[in-house]
Amino acid sequence: MGRFQRRAKGLCGKTLPEAFGKLNVMTEEHPHPLSHMFEPRSIAVVGASPREGSVGNAMLNCVLKSGYDGDLHLINPRHEEIVGVPCIPDLGDLQIPPDLAILNVGSQRMETTLKQTIEAGARAAVIFDACHGVNKQGQAILGRVRDMVRDAGLPVCGGNGMGFFNLPGHCHASFYPGDHLKPGGISLIAHSGSVFTVLALNDPRYRFDLIVSPGQELSTSIDEYVTYALTRPTTRVIALFMEEARNPAGFAATLHKARQQGVPVVVCKAGRTEESARLAQSHSGAIAGSNAAYDAMLEACGAVIVRTVDQLMNVSMVLSQGRALPEGGLALVTDSGGLRETMIDRAASRKVPLAALSKATVKTLKDTLPSPLVPSNPQDCAGALVDDFEEVFADTIRVFSEAPEVAMIGLEVDIRDDFAYSSRLKDIALTLRGQTDKPCFVYSSFTQANNRKLGDVFADRGVPLINGADEVLSVAAILLRQRALLSTLSIDDPPAGVLDATIINQWRDRLSGSSWIGEALGLELIEDFGIPVTRSVAVSDEAAVIAGAASLRYPLVLKTAAQSIAHKSDRGGVVLNLKDALAVKNAYQTLAAALGPEALVQEMVPAGVELAFGCIVDPTFGPLVMVSAGGTLIDLMKDRQIALAPFGPRQALQMIEALGVAPLLDGVRGSAPVDKFAIAEALSRFSVLCEALKTEIREVDVNPVVAGPDGVIAVDALVVTAGA
Repeated sequence: MGRFQRRAKGLCGKTLPEAFGKLNVMTEEHPHPLSHMFEPRSIAVVGASPREGSVGNAMLNCVLKSGYDGDLHLINPRHEEIVGVPCIPDLGDLQIPPDLAILNVGSQRMETTLKQTIEAGARAAVIFDACHGVNKQGQAILGRVRDMVRDAGLPVCGGNGMGFFNLPGHCHASFYPGDHLKPGGISLIAHSGSVFTVLALNDPRYRFDLIVSPGQELSTSIDEYVTYALTRPTTRVIALFMEEARNPAGFAATLHKARQQGVPVVVCKAGRTEESARLAQSHSGAIAGSNAAYDAMLEACGAVIVRTVDQLMNVSMVLSQGRALPEGGLALVTDSGGLRETMIDRAASRKVPLAALSKATVKTLKDTLPSPLVPSNPQDCAGALVDDFEEVFADTIRVFSEAPEVAMIGLEVDIRDDFAYSSRLKDIALTLRGQTDKPCFVYSSFTQANNRKLGDVFADRGVPLINGADEVLSVAAILLRQRALLSTLSIDDPPAGVLDATIINQWRDRLSGSSWIGEALGLELIEDFGIPVTRSVAVSDEAAVIAGAASLRYPLVLKTAAQSIAHKSDRGGVVLNLKDALAVKNAYQTLAAALGPEALVQEMVPAGVELAFGCIVDPTFGPLVMVSAGGTLIDLMKDRQIALAPFGPRQALQMIEALGVAPLLDGVRGSAPVDKFAIAEALSRFSVLCEALKTEIREVDVNPVVAGPDGVIAVDALVVTAGA
C-alpha cells in the first residue's frame, strides 16, 4: 500500500488566548534536536487501534483531538483504515521519513519496531512500554533498546512514560486525553507518570505550555527537555518533578542557562530521604547523599526549590505571570477580621514576614479607609455594607501597589463556583492583574474551597487562585527566599587573594598520595587559606611536651594525635585548662598511656559560640561545604546549612544566619554579640580551599570554630585525603 497523508485539522479545536497562538519555533535559525519531537510536521502512529478502551485507540484519539494539522500516518497491518483514516502495514512503506514516531507496541515487538523506525529515518520517537523482560537471545530488552536509540542518535520520550502535550503547538502524543487543556506559561517535566497525569489533568487553574513525561530517559535526559523549553517564547516558567539528573553536568549547565535567560526553574526533588551515612571518618561525612548534594547544586544554579507538588504548581503559577519580585514583603487584602488574625498567627508561626507598612502607607490607608477600619497588614476591608463598600478593596489594592515596602499582593474575598456575595468584588478579584504591576494572586484560606471552575475563569484572566492559608505563606516564603538567593548569587564573589597558585600547588603536592594527615598539618592547611587557627605544637614524647608548652601561652589543651582516633573527645583524648607545666606533664603521661605518645599541645581560646565547618567532595557535584553548630552540639542538634563550593562572604553570612544556633551569635543573657562577618569571611575562605583541593581531599572537618566579638579561631581540623 502506498503512502497516505491526512491532515488532522480542526478536530476539537479551541479558541486560544492570543498570547498562546500556534507555535513553531523550529526554524533554520533556531533548530533544536527536540523540535522534531514536539513540533513534528509528520507523525507515524504505530499500533493505532479501532477498539474502544484500548491504549492504541486512546493514543489515536489523543493525537486526533489535539488539533494536529501535520501529516498523519497510521501503521497497523491488521486494518486498512481506522475511523476513516487509511492504515499502512509497515513503517517501511513511508515514502518520506516522519518527524515523530509514536510506538504503541509491547516489549517483545519493541526491538523490531524500533529498528524499522530508525531505518525509516524517523527523527524522534515516543515509547510508552517499559521494555521489561528479555528477547529470544536472552538479552535484556531495555538494554538493547537503549543501545539502539543511542547508537542511532534518536531522541526518545520514554519508555515507561506517558508521552507529552505541546498545547500551543496542537501536538499531543499520549494515551491520556488532553484536548480540554488550555495553554499557559508553565512547562512541566515530570519523571513520575502519575505526577504527569495528576498535575496536568486535575485542575484547570494550572495552564501549561508543554507537559512531558520523560520516563526512563532512554536517550533524552531531563536537561535536554529543559533546554528545549527555553527555546519556546511561550514558556515563562519550568516546573520539574524529578527523581535524579542522569546527566548532572548538563543539568547544572542548563539551570545556569535558564537563569541567564530569566526563566525560573522550580524543582520538586523526589527521594529526599538521605542515604545512610557512609563509613565516614568525619562529621561532614554524615551529609553525604543526594539530598544535600542536589539542594546545594540547585541553589548554586539559581533554581527554586520546593518540597511538595502543591508548592510546585502554586509557585509556578505565580511565576508564570512573568513579573519580577521587587523589594518588600507580602501584603494581603481580606474581607474577614478572623481570617486576617489567623493569617497573622500562621505567618508568625512559620516565620514568614508580612510587609511592614511604612508611615506613609499607614497615613494613606487612614485617609482611605472608612471608620472603624484601621490600617494593618493583612488589611481587613470588610466595613459597613453601604453603597460602594467594595471600593475599599480596590482602594487598598491601589495603596499596596504603590507602597515600596510591598512586593506581592494577595486578595481574599468570599466567592465560589456557586456563590459571590458581591458581583463587584468578584470583578475586582478577576481584574486584580490589571490593578497592579506586582506579582499578585487571589486566595482562599480554606484548602477545600469550592472554586475549581472559578479557578479556570481566573486563569483565563491571568490571575492565580490559591487555596489554603499555609499554601499562600509557602509561596511567599519560597519566592522571598529565592529573591535573596538570586541577589546573593549575582554579586557575591569569594574573597580576593585566597587563590594563591603557589600555596595551592604546594598543598596539592603534600596531599597527593597521602592517606592521612594529622591535626597539626590540617590546621596549617586551613591557616594557609587565611582562616585563623589556635597556636599548636605536635609532640611525641614528654620532653617535647614540656618544651612545646613553654613556647605557648597558658592555659593549654592537650589532645591525642593518634591516627586511629578521628573524634578525640569521644575517647577521652582531650584535656582542657592546663595551667602550668606540671599539669601538662601529668596529663601527657595519662594520655600517652591510654592512647599513645602522639599528641598536640595547644593554646586555649577564649570562650565563644562554637560552630563547625565541614566538607565532603560529592562524586557528582563536587565539594559540598557545611556550616553547623559546633563542638558536641554537631551531633546533637543536626543543625546545618550546605552549599556548593566556592561561594562568597554574603552567601556564607546567609547560611550562618539560617542556623538554629544563630540567635546565640547576636548575644544572649548579657554576652556580647560575635563578629558574624568574620565567620562569613572564614567560611567563604574554607569553601575556596575545598574547591581548590577537591581532587586531593575527600572530607574535611574544622570543629570547633570558636566565634567571639573579636573574630573567629579554628581549634581542630580533620582532613581525610582522596587516597585514604
